[in-house]
Amino acid sequence: MTATWCLIILLTFLFGSVISQSNINVQNLYTLLFTTNNYNKLIRPSRNQSVPLPVHVIFTLYGISGVDEIEQKLTATGWLEVEWTDELLAWTPASYGGLKYIYYPQGEVWKPDISLQNGFSKLEELGSKFISVFIDSNGLVNWKPFQVFESKCDIDSTYFPFDKQTCHLDFVAWSLSGKDVHITQGRKGVKLADDLQRHGEWKILSSTALNLAESDETKVRFTIVIQRKPLYAIVNYIMPILLLSILDIFTFKIPVGTGERIGYVITVWLAYAVFLTIISDSLPQTSESIPIVSIYIMIQIFIGTVIVIISAIESGCAHLSNDEPVYYLFRTLARKCRKRSVQSESKMPLWLDGDENCVTWTEAISALDKILFWVCLTVFVLSTLISLLFAGLKYI
Repeated sequence: MTATWCLIILLTFLFGSVISQSNINVQNLYTLLFTTNNYNKLIRPSRNQSVPLPVHVIFTLYGISGVDEIEQKLTATGWLEVEWTDELLAWTPASYGGLKYIYYPQGEVWKPDISLQNGFSKLEELGSKFISVFIDSNGLVNWKPFQVFESKCDIDSTYFPFDKQTCHLDFVAWSLSGKDVHITQGRKGVKLADDLQRHGEWKILSSTALNLAESDETKVRFTIVIQRKPLYAIVNYIMPILLLSILDIFTFKIPVGTGERIGYVITVWLAYAVFLTIISDSLPQTSESIPIVSIYIMIQIFIGTVIVIISAIESGCAHLSNDEPVYYLFRTLARKCRKRSVQSESKMPLWLDGDENCVTWTEAISALDKILFWVCLTVFVLSTLISLLFAGLKYI
């Protein structure tokens, strides 16, 4: 029993001595590295200054904050993981109680002035003053600056709302040349954070990393491919246009003699105008590329305008006197659309042709409406299928 207690007391003493010794060793190590050795953060930490210092960069994407079609801008949140070897910050762990790593404020050690080359905002130092760098006994420095990156991105909205966008983030050492540092992608390139934040409009399809070398500098390009989620636009933009277009076509099913027809067609056209006013701020507002959906909407509005004009002309013709002659083309259309029947006896004045088939203005307009209904329906179906085909293939 006495031996057991002696062993416990001895282990406690040894453990406490190690902890106490480690604290002292940390202080001694800090003093050695940054005071005794006169560490200067302005000097590139290579004993051979004629050889460029390798710098490895990994980008971890935390989420997409937004995409601005007008400003051609991508806003992404994430952090870089920058690694290099500082030969002036190496030590022997055995000389300092087995201490293998330390942390030090990022502003007190040398670090490459890496910045976003195609950034949208003003040039600033990455990270914050409270961020510390990780330094191991071999001099390996690991720096993880967290940032909201705003980069230029060529947004092509032609296939809205089924569009995909490819955006680049180019990181380069701003003032250091390729003779000073050699920047390359890390082994993992681009990583997606475990708790990746979802965006209501965009989803991330893929990401890649590429090393680029120019005449006097090296840089790393991280590419992010994003795709718009089309459900909201389909439900709120496309479906109402489809329904209004169908209502417009069925104008020709309303007898021209009724007073409701002209009121109906104008109401549908005004519904177009009001709806476009509501959604105008939600559609891509750029002149660089005209979305297919905008062209489709303009086609449907044009058809609706033509239907209004035709309905107005037909309403005027329907009230013409029966003594007025029916144009030859209208008579021909009426005869082809109706079944031949024996002319009934009537004292009503008729416009007679050589074959003694009578055609009134009302009958001619009714025949024209049947043809126009199928013509407009065909144009509607074809324009819809072509638009969906072009946009859908891009989405797939």
